[in-house]
Amino acid sequence: MIEKNIKKGWGTEITVSPEEFFSFDSTYWRNKIYERKILIFKGMEFTKPDYVNFCKKFGNPWKGEDYVYSREAAEPVVVENNLYHISPFSNIISKKLGNGEMPWHADIPNRTIDPYPMRSLWITKNPFPKISGKTSWMNLEICFDYLTDQQKELLDKVIIVQQSWYEPGTDIKEFPFVKIHPITGIKSLRLNYYNDQDLGKTDAWIIGVKINGILQKDCSLVADFLRHLEKINDLVYEHTWDTFDIVVYDNWSFVHKRTHVIPGPGGERHFYRVNIDHVSDKE
Repeated sequence: MIEKNIKKGWGTEITVSPEEFFSFDSTYWRNKIYERKILIFKGMEFTKPDYVNFCKKFGNPWKGEDYVYSREAAEPVVVENNLYHISPFSNIISKKLGNGEMPWHADIPNRTIDPYPMRSLWITKNPFPKISGKTSWMNLEICFDYLTDQQKELLDKVIIVQQSWYEPGTDIKEFPFVKIHPITGIKSLRLNYYNDQDLGKTDAWIIGVKINGILQKDCSLVADFLRHLEKINDLVYEHTWDTFDIVVYDNWSFVHKRTHVIPGPGGERHFYRVNIDHVSDKE
């Protein structure tokens, strides 16, 4: 197994054969993902059952009924007589995303039980030029030292108001600006895709910001934090996809975005995704 660390303190690219990967137990891989936050596996030319077993090393993969909540497609996969599900998506079958650019966001932040599950992305077809469709992750756990004094003073004063991205106007919830990881206990910022009245965006996760209990006129505070942090190289990793890459990341710790996809001839940029609930070995 060859490991190459990407950033100081987080992010590791791993080249490993399937046989060697499965020779390590779940405790090893769970410790690795919580230590490094994002793992990039190269050349994982799996079968679908292999991919399910891969994801099981990190936690509890979602079942079919779980994907009803996130409105993601769920394809059944039978492994050793047990039924699991993986979620196919692409620029063609995922109409809401298509070829467009995706802004900074974190998935499934409003779920009452086990929000921010880990995410595993496995690219199985990649016919487009590598200059497009790049995915970036921003580390929201190590960002505190990079905040301005004014931003630090706001941390305990801000409440974030969120809605459902799947059905805007529903599931309205309020949260502290600083969230705490359920396994590691590490603090991170609750940044996400936000409404922007000037651009006519009303379907974002974040719909409002309160400071000292007072609702602000817009979500510019979220925009200001994102603009400030995305300029800091230590906080951002940009990934260029090769076919059969698998990226596993601790969704609790990041926001991520994607550049637009440049359509290539006769191609579909195809992934399988699995959401993985966090599991503590102490349970």
